Amino acid sequence: MTHSRVTAFALTFGCLFGSATALAAEPVHCGSADTLKIRGDVPAAISFDVYRQLLPLKAQRVALLQAAGEVKRLPDGLAVCEVANDGVDDPSAVLVHVPQGKNAWWVSATNVQAAD
Repeated sequence: MTHSRVTAFALTFGCLFGSATALAAEPVHCGSADTLKIRGDVPAAISFDVYRQLLPLKAQRVALLQAAGEVKRLPDGLAVCEVANDGVDDPSAVLVHVPQGKNAWWVSATNVQAAD
């Protein structure tokens, strides 16, 4: 490779890497929904029925449902957006959207708090 091709490759790679880093650091945009954050690592269920099956929490049950893609672990401090109209009258459960991903996840209300 000539010096100009190496430079062009380095600039292109740098721009792509910089763009990926910028996308990963994007803040959560909740619109009219409340901004929350996860308190403690928590298993989140993709449906309310699966969420109810998690309780009481047992490691084996969580592992099976996670392997099936029905449960996702959300890390402590993750910013999330509450889905205002979740369609379920259960104050112990909160339906949230995570920053990356298209699915909404059910989380225990004790594991969410208002974002600072």
